[in-house]
Amino acid sequence: MASSASSQSSSASSQSADKYEGFDLLKCSTVQEGKKEAEVRLPLGYRFNPTEDEIVVYFLFNKIMDRAMPTYGLIKEVDVYEYDPHQLPNGDFKHNAGCNAAYYFANREPFDASEGKIIKTAANGGYWKVIDDEYEVLFKDSEVIVGFEAVMNFYEGKAPNGTKTPFVMNEYRLNPRVVPAHVLNDSIRNKIERYVVCRIINEEVSNQPVIDYRKESLELLLKYASAGTVKDVEPK
Repeated sequence: MASSASSQSSSASSQSADKYEGFDLLKCSTVQEGKKEAEVRLPLGYRFNPTEDEIVVYFLFNKIMDRAMPTYGLIKEVDVYEYDPHQLPNGDFKHNAGCNAAYYFANREPFDASEGKIIKTAANGGYWKVIDDEYEVLFKDSEVIVGFEAVMNFYEGKAPNGTKTPFVMNEYRLNPRVVPAHVLNDSIRNKIERYVVCRIINEEVSNQPVIDYRKESLELLLKYASAGTVKDVEPK
């Protein structure tokens, strides 16, 4: 029985290693130097709405490595755990299809397990509560796990009896296993451990529907841009 269990464990470990074989994160994440937010001119009706793996690979990893990113300023550097979400600038909540999400680079904070999986804010006005186990972030259609996502709700008041608010956060961290060994040093390891991207959504706010540029062809994108407004053209 012991031999069988050992064999199964070895097989599972081998299968886990196979899915990372040939995956080159440095190559996959390479992009041209992007523009600053003020220079970005998306067609009317389009919003910054990256997928989970795009957040991890093109923004978080490149930020950690001090490499070029697709754009600058759309993900701001703010230690979100220093504030309650309603203290963040209203103007930051303009992304995603609902125009109600803000993106931030932040320092990860440990969970307080004594009252459930919570993270208290430094403002002492509330806390973030993790609502599920972490999700795996896969690269495109592969089985390569490039990161992990934690989902949290914000509560006002003292834990564990606070009042739930409409603020939801997705916290993304990099999977250290996909980082090439030759680029690792103490500084990079520390950044991987501490640095995250936080997407905060105010579910009370939702403006008119907009087009998700990821799901539309370039031809349709140009058609919408020339139409002037989103509602002028019905998508096929």
